[in-house]
Formats: sequence, C-alpha cells, structure tokens
Amino acid sequence: MSHEFTLWFVGAWFAIALFLGQAVATCLFGAGLVGVYLWAGPRVLHGLVGQDIFFTASTYSLSIVPLYLLMAQALLKGNVIVDLFRIGRRLAGPRRLPLGVATILTGGMLGAVSGSGSASAASLAVLTGPELEKSGYTKVFAVGLAAIGGSLSAIIPPSIIVIIYGSMTLVPIGALFIASIGPAILCILVFIFCLWAFSDIRPEARGSDATVIEDEPIGPGTIISFLFVLFLMFVVFGSIYGGIVTVGEAGAMGAFAALTGMLAMRRIGLRDIYAALTESAKVTAMLVLLVIAAQVFSRFLSFSQLPRTILSAAEPMIDQPLMLVAVLMLVIFIAGMILESIAVIILLIPIVQPMLEAAQVDMLWFGILASFMITLGLLTPPVGLSTYAAASVSNVPVAKVFRPTTLFAFIAAVTVAATMLLWPPLVTWLPAHIR
Repeated sequence: MSHEFTLWFVGAWFAIALFLGQAVATCLFGAGLVGVYLWAGPRVLHGLVGQDIFFTASTYSLSIVPLYLLMAQALLKGNVIVDLFRIGRRLAGPRRLPLGVATILTGGMLGAVSGSGSASAASLAVLTGPELEKSGYTKVFAVGLAAIGGSLSAIIPPSIIVIIYGSMTLVPIGALFIASIGPAILCILVFIFCLWAFSDIRPEARGSDATVIEDEPIGPGTIISFLFVLFLMFVVFGSIYGGIVTVGEAGAMGAFAALTGMLAMRRIGLRDIYAALTESAKVTAMLVLLVIAAQVFSRFLSFSQLPRTILSAAEPMIDQPLMLVAVLMLVIFIAGMILESIAVIILLIPIVQPMLEAAQVDMLWFGILASFMITLGLLTPPVGLSTYAAASVSNVPVAKVFRPTTLFAFIAAVTVAATMLLWPPLVTWLPAHIR
C-alpha cells in the first residue's frame, strides 16, 4: 500500500468516525493505530505504541489535573457561586449595568477557582438569570451573559486547556498561569464594554435603570464563604507566582484547603465529597485518554513526516512569524467552532509546533494566544458548551442565545487577539518579572 494512499485512508477514517459521532479520543486513537500499522507494520506498532501509552499516562503534568478538578468540584458542591453573586449584587447596587458587570466578575472569580466553563455557565444561568431579568434585561440576553461569564473559566487560571498545552509542549505550567493574567483581565474589560454597548433591554424597562430586586440580607456565612474564596485564590496562586511551591503542590494545597474549608463551614458532606472525587476522576480519565490518543496519532504523523511536509509548504511564512501566527489563529478559531476546546489543542499542537519552532515563535506567548482563541469556542456555534449549558438549564432556545454570545466572542477575538499579536508584553511581561 502506497504512503500516499495511507495518508488519505487515515484522514478518511478520522473524518468519517468524527462525522458518525465518535468521541475525539476514539477517532484519534483508531486513526493513529491504523496509520502506524499500515505505514510501519505490526512490529513497530507493538514496540512503540505501548511505550507511548505508558509514558504519556505517567507524565507529571497530567497529575496536576485531578488536583485542580477536585478543588473545583469541592467549591461547586459547596455552592460558593451563590455567595459570590450575592456579594457582587450588593456591591453593584440597584442599577442594571453594575449588576451585569457583577455577573461577569462572578464568572471570572468562579473561573479562578473552578476551571469548568460549562458548569460555571449553568450555575450562573440558574442564579443570575432571574435577577438580570428583573433588572430589565431580556431573558435571552440574561442567559447569554451567564454563558459569557462562565466561559472566562477557560482563560483564567487554573485553566485545564493551559495545563494540557503545557504538558504537550513542555512549557512551564506556572509560567503559563502567570502569563494568562493580562489577557484574562483585558478580556473581562472587553466583555464589560460590550455589555455597556450592546445590552438587550426589554422595552418597558428602557426608561429606568433601577432594578426591582429586593435586597436579601447577607449573613455571616455568605461573608465567610466570600472571604474563603479570596483566601484560597491568594494561597494557591500567590504561592505559585511567588515561587514558593510548584504548580502541582499548589493544586494539592488548594484541593485540601477547599475540602477542609467546605467541611468546616458545613457546606458539604460525605456524599458531596464522594461525588466530587467521582466527577474529578471521570474528567481526569477523559483528559488522559485524549492525550494518549493524541500521542498515538502523533506517532503516526512522525512516521508519515506530514508535519515536515506542512513545514515545507509554510516555509514562505516562516520568515514572517506574525503572519504565520495570525493564520494559525484563524485555523484554531475555526477548529474551535467545530471541535471541543481541549480536542483542538491536542489535535493541532503536534502539527503546528515544528512550524512555530522553526519560526522561533515564543511557545509561551503562542500558548496563551491559542488558548484564548480556543476558549471562544465555548461561546460560538456549533459546539458552544457554555452557551448550550446556560440555555439548557434555562429552557431557552440555544440558537437565540448564540446571538449575544457570538457577538461578544467576535469582538473579544478581534480586540484581545490583536492586542496580544501586536503587543506581546501583554503576555510575556509578567512571567519575566516574577520568579
């Protein structure tokens, strides 16, 4: 069988399996195994694939994932998002725009301690949707704003996407966390501007900016929970940024502190701990399987020398790194509209990394830029996990919710991505000045 036919056959295998609704990990794993077998024979398949699976599964970077997931699940089971929004609503006062800003900031704070975009969006939609409607926003816009706030969990550390990228490219995860702070803040500011400029208000509420929400008393438990979240963020990320502990050690501290804190405040019980451990294990297994499948597929790519062929085709752009990165950002953005965010990272990074290294592109800078573009897939059709999650729990047609979320995502893509492209210190300055 010719090598050219093998490439077409493996590509068709992957595309058909994906079209039939198979999981991305299954598509990658099957295509990789078939490709290695057809290209190099069964001996190479038995000799290399087993070692690839073992070494990939035992990568230190992947051991970080369940720690941050456990911390996130403990906080979600403890309903800290309710307390975060209550504090934010009280600080916002009885005006519409500050209440919308409080929703976005609540999503950002939840993202800083959870890393789950869809879970954050669903929780925000249930909690903030009715409050935003009372203030005068339409129901569709209120649900869309909850999805937008929830999507921030993918760019604000600890982002699972950033962790996977660091494990694949060997870029220090702690440096990636630090580098994502500037773009995350800029993204929040862009979302707030869009909220001010493109709000969808009900006609009967346009004449007044005052809400009709009755203030609920904020008890000591709410204040303690809010302060605990701030303390947890300071301990986990302050210790990383200060160079006191590694990312893995910070994750372990965060998971332990979240569990003990929620238990001490009687927010969770043994059943909640069991559910948090189970959910963390399920998500970790899914991510590890994805990375293993990507490693097997990458082995086929290395045999086929497809990355080298693509590198030769892209050689005219290697002398213009900015143009190369801009083209890759467009490719990643389109892929993020079709595939799940983590799958895009796992599928494309092994292919584009040789081009980036040949063009001497800073992999830390590119990682944050790529992660940001991929996270926009949480808001845009047809995948849009955050949008789907918020719309489903609110019983709103997802097609209508996609209108505001896609608008916000497009403006953020143009503004934030262009700023990172034209002014790299937005990403690189902070890691260079922190240990």
